[in-house]
Amino acid sequence: MPENSTILYDLNKVFIPCRTVLEMEALTSLFLEYYNYDEIKELPQAQPSSHILIEKFRVIDCEPLERIIEYFIEVIVSKLKPIVMYERDHHDRIRMGNVDAYTKTRLCLFFALHRLKLKFLIIKHFMDKFKENKYSLELGEDQQILGAHTFLSAFYKDYYKKNKMNLKLMLSSKRMSDRVSDLMDTSNTITNEDIINAITFKKFLDDKNRIKFIMKEIKASLFVCKIMFAQMDVNNPFTIAKEVMIDAEEIMISQDFIPELVPAISLCYAEKSTAQLEDCFTAQEFMMKRVLEGINFAVETASGGHLNLGLEETIYNTGNIFEI
Repeated sequence: MPENSTILYDLNKVFIPCRTVLEMEALTSLFLEYYNYDEIKELPQAQPSSHILIEKFRVIDCEPLERIIEYFIEVIVSKLKPIVMYERDHHDRIRMGNVDAYTKTRLCLFFALHRLKLKFLIIKHFMDKFKENKYSLELGEDQQILGAHTFLSAFYKDYYKKNKMNLKLMLSSKRMSDRVSDLMDTSNTITNEDIINAITFKKFLDDKNRIKFIMKEIKASLFVCKIMFAQMDVNNPFTIAKEVMIDAEEIMISQDFIPELVPAISLCYAEKSTAQLEDCFTAQEFMMKRVLEGINFAVETASGGHLNLGLEETIYNTGNIFEI
Protein backbone atom coordinates (compact mmCIF):
# COMPACT_ATOMS: atom_id res chain seq x y z
CA MET A 1 0.00 0.00 0.00
CA PRO A 2 1.52 3.40 -0.94
CA GLU A 3 2.50 5.65 1.96
CA ASN A 4 -0.13 8.28 1.11
CA SER A 5 -2.80 5.55 1.12
CA THR A 6 -1.63 4.40 4.55
CA ILE A 7 -1.91 7.93 5.91
CA LEU A 8 -5.35 8.35 4.38
CA TYR A 9 -6.47 5.08 5.96
CA ASP A 10 -5.40 6.24 9.45
CA LEU A 11 -6.84 9.69 8.78
CA ASN A 12 -10.27 8.28 7.99
CA LYS A 13 -10.26 5.41 10.48
CA VAL A 14 -8.53 7.08 13.44
CA PHE A 15 -7.53 10.73 13.29
CA ILE A 16 -10.90 12.15 12.23
CA PRO A 17 -13.09 9.92 14.47
CA CYS A 18 -10.76 10.50 17.44
CA ARG A 19 -10.51 14.28 17.14
CA THR A 20 -11.91 14.50 20.67
CA VAL A 21 -8.59 13.15 22.01
CA LEU A 22 -6.76 16.15 20.53
CA GLU A 23 -9.46 18.48 21.88
CA MET A 24 -9.05 17.06 25.40
CA GLU A 25 -5.27 17.23 25.07
CA ALA A 26 -5.53 20.91 24.07
CA LEU A 27 -7.97 21.67 26.89
CA THR A 28 -5.73 19.94 29.45
CA SER A 29 -2.72 21.86 28.12
CA LEU A 30 -4.56 25.14 28.63
CA PHE A 31 -5.49 24.10 32.17
CA LEU A 32 -1.85 23.27 32.95
CA GLU A 33 -0.84 26.68 31.69
CA TYR A 34 -2.34 28.14 34.88
CA TYR A 35 -2.58 25.25 37.35
CA ASN A 36 -0.24 22.55 38.64
CA TYR A 37 -0.51 18.98 37.39
CA ASP A 38 -0.86 17.78 40.99
CA GLU A 39 -4.39 19.25 40.97
CA ILE A 40 -5.55 16.64 38.46
CA LYS A 41 -2.95 13.87 38.82
CA GLU A 42 -5.16 11.61 40.98
CA LEU A 43 -8.46 12.67 39.39
CA PRO A 44 -8.70 9.79 36.86
CA GLN A 45 -8.92 7.18 39.64
CA ALA A 46 -12.16 8.78 40.82
CA GLN A 47 -13.64 8.28 37.31
CA PRO A 48 -15.04 11.84 37.29
CA SER A 49 -18.30 12.73 35.61
CA SER A 50 -18.32 15.34 32.85
CA HIS A 51 -19.80 17.86 35.31
CA ILE A 52 -16.96 17.35 37.80
CA LEU A 53 -14.35 17.67 35.07
CA ILE A 54 -16.02 20.83 33.72
CA GLU A 55 -15.85 22.35 37.20
CA LYS A 56 -12.26 21.22 37.72
CA PHE A 57 -11.15 22.70 34.40
CA ARG A 58 -12.95 25.99 35.19
CA VAL A 59 -14.88 26.06 31.90
CA ILE A 60 -18.43 26.42 33.27
CA ASP A 61 -20.61 28.58 30.98
CA CYS A 62 -18.16 28.18 28.10
CA GLU A 63 -20.34 26.03 25.86
CA PRO A 64 -17.74 24.89 23.25
CA LEU A 65 -15.35 23.68 25.97
CA GLU A 66 -18.15 22.12 28.00
CA ARG A 67 -19.19 20.16 24.91
CA ILE A 68 -15.66 18.79 24.47
CA ILE A 69 -15.64 17.37 27.99
CA GLU A 70 -19.22 16.10 27.82
CA TYR A 71 -18.60 14.25 24.54
CA PHE A 72 -15.28 12.82 25.74
CA ILE A 73 -16.65 11.50 29.05
CA GLU A 74 -20.23 10.60 28.13
CA VAL A 75 -19.61 9.15 24.65
CA ILE A 76 -15.97 8.05 24.32
CA VAL A 77 -14.97 7.09 27.86
CA SER A 78 -18.34 5.54 28.74
CA LYS A 79 -17.90 2.97 25.93
CA LEU A 80 -14.78 1.52 27.54
CA LYS A 81 -15.31 -1.72 29.43
CA PRO A 82 -13.14 -3.04 32.27
CA ILE A 83 -10.19 -5.14 31.17
CA VAL A 84 -10.08 -8.72 32.42
CA MET A 85 -6.54 -8.93 33.75
CA TYR A 86 -6.18 -12.67 33.24
CA GLU A 87 -6.56 -15.26 30.48
CA ARG A 88 -8.97 -18.17 30.70
CA ASP A 89 -7.78 -21.62 29.67
CA HIS A 90 -10.55 -23.31 27.69
CA HIS A 91 -9.90 -26.69 26.05
CA ASP A 92 -6.17 -25.98 25.84
CA ARG A 93 -6.79 -22.62 24.14
CA ILE A 94 -6.23 -19.15 25.47
CA ARG A 95 -9.49 -17.25 25.06
CA MET A 96 -9.08 -13.50 24.60
CA GLY A 97 -11.08 -10.75 22.92
CA ASN A 98 -10.02 -9.79 19.41
CA VAL A 99 -8.72 -6.30 20.15
CA ASP A 100 -6.61 -4.53 17.54
CA ALA A 101 -5.60 -0.92 16.89
CA TYR A 102 -8.85 -0.23 15.01
CA THR A 103 -11.32 -1.67 17.53
CA LYS A 104 -13.99 1.01 17.72
CA THR A 105 -14.56 1.08 21.48
CA ARG A 106 -10.82 1.43 22.26
CA LEU A 107 -9.79 3.44 19.22
CA CYS A 108 -9.50 6.73 21.12
CA LEU A 109 -7.42 5.09 23.85
CA PHE A 110 -4.95 3.72 21.30
CA PHE A 111 -4.82 7.14 19.66
CA ALA A 112 -4.11 8.83 23.02
CA LEU A 113 -1.30 6.33 23.67
CA HIS A 114 0.00 6.98 20.16
CA ARG A 115 0.17 10.72 20.88
CA LEU A 116 1.93 10.15 24.22
CA LYS A 117 4.55 7.86 22.71
CA LEU A 118 5.07 10.15 19.72
CA LYS A 119 6.07 13.04 21.99
CA PHE A 120 8.80 10.96 23.60
CA LEU A 121 9.92 9.61 20.22
CA ILE A 122 10.37 13.18 18.94
CA ILE A 123 12.66 13.87 21.91
CA LYS A 124 14.51 10.56 21.44
CA HIS A 125 15.01 11.20 17.73
CA PHE A 126 16.62 14.58 18.42
CA MET A 127 18.92 13.12 21.12
CA ASP A 128 19.92 10.13 18.98
CA LYS A 129 20.76 12.38 16.04
CA PHE A 130 22.80 14.68 18.30
CA LYS A 131 24.78 11.70 19.60
CA GLU A 132 25.31 10.29 16.09
CA ASN A 133 26.78 13.67 15.08
CA LYS A 134 29.38 13.21 17.84
CA TYR A 135 27.56 15.58 20.19
CA SER A 136 27.38 18.46 17.77
CA LEU A 137 24.53 20.47 16.27
CA GLU A 138 24.28 21.27 12.59
CA LEU A 139 24.45 25.03 13.06
CA GLY A 140 26.47 27.95 11.80
CA GLU A 141 29.45 29.23 13.78
CA ASP A 142 27.53 32.33 14.88
CA GLN A 143 24.97 30.12 16.62
CA GLN A 144 27.47 27.66 18.09
CA ILE A 145 29.01 30.34 20.30
CA LEU A 146 25.73 30.80 22.16
CA GLY A 147 26.47 27.60 24.09
CA ALA A 148 23.77 26.10 26.31
CA HIS A 149 21.08 28.36 24.89
CA THR A 150 21.85 27.06 21.40
CA PHE A 151 21.20 23.45 22.41
CA LEU A 152 17.96 24.20 24.25
CA SER A 153 16.76 26.38 21.39
CA ALA A 154 17.49 23.65 18.81
CA PHE A 155 15.88 21.00 21.03
CA TYR A 156 12.69 23.00 21.48
CA LYS A 157 12.44 24.07 17.82
CA ASP A 158 12.74 20.45 16.72
CA TYR A 159 10.01 19.31 19.14
CA TYR A 160 7.74 22.24 18.25
CA LYS A 161 8.14 21.73 14.49
CA LYS A 162 7.56 17.96 14.50
CA ASN A 163 4.62 18.14 16.91
CA LYS A 164 2.93 20.83 14.81
CA MET A 165 3.58 18.89 11.59
CA ASN A 166 1.96 15.82 13.10
CA LEU A 167 -1.06 17.81 14.28
CA LYS A 168 -1.55 19.25 10.79
CA LEU A 169 -1.34 15.73 9.36
CA MET A 170 -4.06 14.50 11.73
CA LEU A 171 -6.30 17.56 11.53
CA SER A 172 -6.86 17.51 7.81
CA SER A 173 -9.07 20.41 6.72
CA LYS A 174 -11.49 20.29 3.80
CA ARG A 175 -11.16 23.01 1.20
CA MET A 176 -14.08 25.32 0.70
CA SER A 177 -14.69 28.49 -1.30
CA ASP A 178 -14.35 31.90 0.35
CA ARG A 179 -18.09 32.46 -0.12
CA VAL A 180 -18.98 29.27 1.76
CA SER A 181 -16.34 29.96 4.40
CA ASP A 182 -17.83 33.40 5.05
CA LEU A 183 -21.27 31.87 5.53
CA MET A 184 -20.00 29.35 8.09
CA ASP A 185 -20.64 30.42 11.69
CA THR A 186 -17.69 29.09 13.71
CA SER A 187 -18.08 31.48 16.63
CA ASN A 188 -19.39 28.73 18.90
CA THR A 189 -17.25 25.83 17.68
CA ILE A 190 -13.69 24.62 18.17
CA THR A 191 -11.93 24.56 14.79
CA ASN A 192 -8.86 22.57 13.75
CA GLU A 193 -6.86 25.80 13.85
CA ASP A 194 -8.04 26.41 17.42
CA ILE A 195 -6.69 23.00 18.47
CA ILE A 196 -3.34 23.52 16.77
CA ASN A 197 -2.99 26.97 18.31
CA ALA A 198 -3.96 25.70 21.78
CA ILE A 199 -1.32 22.97 21.67
CA THR A 200 1.47 24.89 19.90
CA PHE A 201 0.86 28.54 20.72
CA LYS A 202 4.04 29.00 22.78
CA LYS A 203 6.57 29.34 19.97
CA PHE A 204 8.74 32.02 21.53
CA LEU A 205 9.83 31.15 25.06
CA ASP A 206 12.96 31.43 27.16
CA ASP A 207 14.99 28.28 27.87
CA LYS A 208 13.38 27.51 31.25
CA ASN A 209 9.83 27.82 29.95
CA ARG A 210 10.59 25.76 26.86
CA ILE A 211 11.20 22.72 29.07
CA LYS A 212 8.08 23.51 31.09
CA PHE A 213 6.05 23.72 27.88
CA ILE A 214 7.17 20.27 26.71
CA MET A 215 6.47 18.79 30.16
CA LYS A 216 3.01 20.34 30.09
CA GLU A 217 2.33 18.68 26.74
CA ILE A 218 3.47 15.29 28.04
CA LYS A 219 1.31 15.61 31.16
CA ALA A 220 -1.72 16.56 29.04
CA SER A 221 -1.40 13.37 26.98
CA LEU A 222 -0.75 11.32 30.10
CA PHE A 223 -3.89 12.67 31.79
CA VAL A 224 -6.10 11.84 28.79
CA CYS A 225 -4.74 8.27 28.72
CA LYS A 226 -5.24 7.85 32.47
CA ILE A 227 -8.88 8.99 32.34
CA MET A 228 -9.64 6.25 29.83
CA PHE A 229 -7.64 3.54 31.58
CA ALA A 230 -9.38 4.31 34.89
CA GLN A 231 -12.73 3.61 33.21
CA MET A 232 -11.28 0.18 32.37
CA ASP A 233 -10.27 -0.36 36.03
CA VAL A 234 -6.56 -0.04 35.22
CA ASN A 235 -5.09 2.64 37.47
CA ASN A 236 -1.40 1.99 36.79
CA PRO A 237 -1.22 1.12 33.08
CA PHE A 238 2.44 2.11 32.67
CA THR A 239 3.78 0.08 35.60
CA ILE A 240 5.64 -3.05 34.54
CA ALA A 241 5.68 -5.81 37.15
CA LYS A 242 9.12 -7.39 37.01
CA GLU A 243 11.65 -8.35 39.67
CA VAL A 244 11.81 -4.63 40.33
CA MET A 245 8.60 -2.66 39.72
CA ILE A 246 9.20 -0.08 37.00
CA ASP A 247 6.77 2.85 37.12
CA ALA A 248 7.25 4.49 33.74
CA GLU A 249 4.60 7.12 34.56
CA GLU A 250 6.67 8.49 37.43
CA ILE A 251 9.75 8.65 35.18
CA MET A 252 7.76 10.57 32.53
CA ILE A 253 6.94 13.40 34.93
CA SER A 254 10.02 13.14 37.16
CA GLN A 255 12.20 16.21 37.61
CA ASP A 256 15.21 13.89 37.25
CA PHE A 257 14.34 13.10 33.63
CA ILE A 258 13.60 15.82 31.06
CA PRO A 259 13.52 18.89 33.39
CA GLU A 260 16.99 18.09 34.79
CA LEU A 261 18.75 16.03 32.15
CA VAL A 262 18.07 18.22 29.10
CA PRO A 263 19.50 21.39 30.73
CA ALA A 264 22.43 19.30 32.05
CA ILE A 265 23.15 18.00 28.54
CA SER A 266 22.97 21.54 27.16
CA LEU A 267 25.43 22.77 29.80
CA CYS A 268 27.89 19.94 29.09
CA TYR A 269 27.57 20.72 25.39
CA ALA A 270 28.36 24.39 26.02
CA GLU A 271 31.37 23.54 28.19
CA LYS A 272 32.55 20.83 25.76
CA SER A 273 32.66 18.35 28.63
CA THR A 274 32.49 15.08 26.69
CA ALA A 275 32.84 12.73 29.69
CA GLN A 276 29.98 14.37 31.59
CA LEU A 277 27.93 14.56 28.39
CA GLU A 278 28.27 10.80 27.93
CA ASP A 279 27.19 10.23 31.54
CA CYS A 280 24.10 12.39 31.00
CA PHE A 281 23.27 10.50 27.83
CA THR A 282 23.61 7.15 29.59
CA ALA A 283 21.03 8.31 32.15
CA GLN A 284 18.79 9.84 29.46
CA GLU A 285 18.83 6.70 27.33
CA PHE A 286 18.14 4.47 30.34
CA MET A 287 15.09 6.49 31.40
CA MET A 288 13.82 6.97 27.83
CA LYS A 289 13.95 3.19 27.30
CA ARG A 290 11.94 2.62 30.49
CA VAL A 291 9.33 5.20 29.44
CA LEU A 292 8.86 3.70 25.97
CA GLU A 293 8.67 0.20 27.45
CA GLY A 294 6.01 1.43 29.87
CA ILE A 295 3.92 2.93 27.06
CA ASN A 296 4.28 -0.27 25.04
CA PHE A 297 3.12 -2.23 28.08
CA ALA A 298 0.05 0.01 28.34
CA VAL A 299 -0.69 -0.63 24.64
CA GLU A 300 -0.33 -4.36 25.20
CA THR A 301 -2.65 -4.20 28.22
CA ALA A 302 -5.28 -2.16 26.34
CA SER A 303 -5.22 -4.67 23.47
CA GLY A 304 -5.42 -7.77 25.64
CA GLY A 305 -1.96 -8.78 24.52
CA HIS A 306 -2.68 -8.47 20.79
CA LEU A 307 -0.49 -5.41 20.14
CA ASN A 308 3.21 -5.79 20.90
CA LEU A 309 5.13 -2.78 19.62
CA GLY A 310 8.84 -2.44 19.05
CA LEU A 311 10.59 0.13 21.23
CA GLU A 312 10.29 2.91 18.62
CA GLU A 313 7.29 1.54 16.72
CA THR A 314 4.13 3.66 16.61
CA ILE A 315 0.54 2.43 16.45
CA TYR A 316 -0.48 4.77 13.63
CA ASN A 317 1.18 6.59 10.77
CA THR A 318 3.42 9.57 11.54
CA GLY A 319 4.08 10.74 8.00
CA ASN A 320 7.66 11.86 7.36
CA ILE A 321 8.33 13.83 10.55
CA PHE A 322 11.34 11.68 11.47
CA GLU A 323 12.91 12.08 8.06
CA ILE A 324 13.43 15.85 8.22
